[in-house]
Amino acid sequence: MLYSKNRRSLLKMGLYAGGALAGIPALAQKKQDDSFPSRPVSLIVPFPPGGTADNTYRVLARAAEPHLGQSIVVENRAGASATMGAVAIANAPPDGYHLTVTHSAVLRMQLMQRTSYDALRDFDPIIQISALNVGLLVRKESPFQAWKDFIEAARRAPGEVSYGSNGVATSQNLALTQIAEQEKITLNHIPYKGDAEAITGLLGGFIDAHAGGTGLGSLVDGNKARWLALFSDVRLARWPDVPTLYDLGYNVPASSPTGIIGPAGMPKNVISRLHDAFKKALYDPAHVKILEESGQAVQYRDGAAFGKLIKEQYALERERVRRAGLLAAGK
Repeated sequence: MLYSKNRRSLLKMGLYAGGALAGIPALAQKKQDDSFPSRPVSLIVPFPPGGTADNTYRVLARAAEPHLGQSIVVENRAGASATMGAVAIANAPPDGYHLTVTHSAVLRMQLMQRTSYDALRDFDPIIQISALNVGLLVRKESPFQAWKDFIEAARRAPGEVSYGSNGVATSQNLALTQIAEQEKITLNHIPYKGDAEAITGLLGGFIDAHAGGTGLGSLVDGNKARWLALFSDVRLARWPDVPTLYDLGYNVPASSPTGIIGPAGMPKNVISRLHDAFKKALYDPAHVKILEESGQAVQYRDGAAFGKLIKEQYALERERVRRAGLLAAGK
């Protein structure tokens, strides 16, 4: 009896001890979450150094650091149609230290080919920052004074009027493909690796126009080039006289919502901490200024609203890719 009683006591003690030990990882995780961030945070910008997205997100990161209480290390990983950030963090620990910039191409590439990530399942949206805007640019010596001149020239000489872009199936390429279909014209698309390379081609007379980011606006302001149209949702305050595609009668959305995401499964308080720091930085005068200089504007959404927009954008991109005949089987 005594043996049996002692055995039961020992077993009970073991159960209590086991329960206490089982709770240790959870307590450690909670302590880690509560102390976030305790080391620098990585933010991948999936665009080349010196471009519009790189410049604006570096200013945002610097502005967010005092509010976050840690440094933010910005890393450029260009290539793969600007999806390298999504690829890199899809399987990273969901601890808040691995972030990337997202945009429409992350959704689009998943619709066109097999990707190592699922844009709707593998990430937690943190905050929308802005929208990347593009437009059609010609050099100052160009005979095209207005959008209609570009279209009429293409109609007169099918396949001879050329334009550059940052690659096949970019938002600007898909937009102009849709417009060419609507206008029943044929344009000669010349894909480049980026705006810098394309501008060399444009100013050198190798292409007739370039569909590039509004960060190229310094060429317009410096009287080296001019916009024929902007592919933004509304006219931009910096160039109020430049029409949008909507103004010209095309229902062709081409702006790309952009913001910050992390791996799926991040603790809510970590997401909240990141969101709050980036939201304060979003309205920092230095960040607002560089957005305006880049032809962008603040377009804030919290994580939940940004997630909803991403789902809506996915459906929109699917239709655009389908119209272009690029939709992968099973998508």
